[in-house]
Amino acid sequence: MGQKGSRKIRRINSDTLILTDVVILEGKRVKKEKLVKLNPERLSWTNTYLAGPSKLSQFLYEVVAEGASRSRLDFTGLQVYYGKAPSPARIDEISKRLVEEDSGMWELLAQEMANDLA
Repeated sequence: MGQKGSRKIRRINSDTLILTDVVILEGKRVKKEKLVKLNPERLSWTNTYLAGPSKLSQFLYEVVAEGASRSRLDFTGLQVYYGKAPSPARIDEISKRLVEEDSGMWELLAQEMANDLA
């Protein structure tokens, strides 16, 4: 994702894993641990933060068919904030930043998938 860091993947069973990411954010080492639960029947997965600044936040991703050769990715995010609740303007700002970051991650993943197919 263009960040310095590392990722460790621990498989719990065939549809559950724990991702442990260590990244450098604003000069500080930040550890993020996520529980990922796959749902192949629905082409979906949940991502629940177990540790890090977004602890207990949960995200749902679902691939939805749009015809024979197209699909889209639906995303629902439930972000937990600790401390004073942000203002509506700050929530809008954070939401836009998170959409940009997440979209960038998916673009990089799509590029890597295309490279694998080439």
